[in-house]
Parts: sequence; structure tokens; C-alpha cells
Amino acid sequence: MSEVIKGHCLCGAVTFTAVAKSHDVTVCHCSMCNRWSGGLLLFLDIEGSPVFAGAESIAIYRSSATGERGFCKICGSSLFWRVVGEDRYTLSAGALDDNAALRLATEIYFEDKPSYYEFANPTAKQTGEEAMPYYLTKDN
Repeated sequence: MSEVIKGHCLCGAVTFTAVAKSHDVTVCHCSMCNRWSGGLLLFLDIEGSPVFAGAESIAIYRSSATGERGFCKICGSSLFWRVVGEDRYTLSAGALDDNAALRLATEIYFEDKPSYYEFANPTAKQTGEEAMPYYLTKDN
């Protein structure tokens, strides 16, 4: 399944169009995503790179040796995570204009999940060690 998706930040300064690989949403429980988003991060894997309008309002923060996080400089909305130096992105599910078809499918960095929440629906669960090779392999 490949579907064009659109989204924007809270203030509308940044908009994007991309091609989603599926309707599956992944939850990241890692400590960096928890701090960045104020909780967990929900995201979609996309094909290629998103097309941004208002890119001058995007700030990039290099959060690790392998990952960079993009957010709106004006309103602070989380927009994406990408592999350092590459055009491989995941997009924040909360930034999408239409989320009706999305389904929660996978939880990564499950070993870091805080104990104060649980999801009601069943999901695939992966450790960070299991999940990261997928995001760091150029064929994905």
C-alpha cells in the first residue's frame, strides 16, 4: 500500500506531502522520544522524502549519532525523525491532516516504556536493538 498523505504543524507554517508505506503507526517509547514529545512518539514510515512547504521554519536537532529530529521553529510541533545525513524519514502521525485510516501496529523500544500507560489493542513489540536495524538499513 502506498498512499499520499498530507500534514502540517500546529501553526501551519510548515506543511508536507509524502507517500506512506502503510496505515500502520509505530509508537516509540525511547527516552529521547519521551522527552521530545512529552510522552511517546507516534509515527508513520514513508517512502522517500517528504515535500515540505515552509521548510525555512523547520529546525533540526541531532539527537544521537544516528538520528535527527525536525520540528517547527515557530510552534515547536514535532514533524519528523530521520537518519543523519540521509533522506530517510518517519513522520509524526499527529501532524497528519487525515488520520482516519491509521492503526496502531507496533511499539518499539518497548523496554523503555514507562509503567504509567498501556494500550488496549494488541501490538507487535520490539526492543530498540530489534527495531533500529530496520531504520538504519538503506533498503527500507
